[in-house]
Amino acid sequence: MSDVKLKAKTCSFPAHKVILSARSPVFKAMFSSDMRESMCDSVDIRDMDDEAVRRMLQFMYTTDVVDLEWSSASDLYAAADRYEVLTLKEKCSSYLKANLRPSNACAALLLADLHHDEGLKRLVQDFILKHSWEVMNSDEWKQMMETDLKLAAETMYLEFKE
Repeated sequence: MSDVKLKAKTCSFPAHKVILSARSPVFKAMFSSDMRESMCDSVDIRDMDDEAVRRMLQFMYTTDVVDLEWSSASDLYAAADRYEVLTLKEKCSSYLKANLRPSNACAALLLADLHHDEGLKRLVQDFILKHSWEVMNSDEWKQMMETDLKLAAETMYLEFKE
């Protein structure tokens, strides 16, 4: 009885436009405007991982998010941000904050910066400064200095800012 399919990388997921529209202003705009998706019975989101799409849909139908791990929480956070499923984004953000470690701090900082989440970004930056020896001597930090020197410098600057 579904009226739309979400096409991820390798899977298609049946869904209902009314449910998606009720949970996401992005889907609501897609289905209620002159966008291609309002006329079609499918939405291509092939740049998202199948599991992230499945879990986002599960949340949209049940408001449950279970068995999160760092990778799935990061992917789901990005999906929730993209489709403005704010309660899901907050649940993923809470998981990321609670499970922040020196080994994943750089990934969390890049994720927060990419999604313009100033609250998460500042928390991660504070964590990095608190664990600076461990984080800044890691391969992840060295990689981040090569790929996003501005963000690394901004974080280090906070240590000396008055």
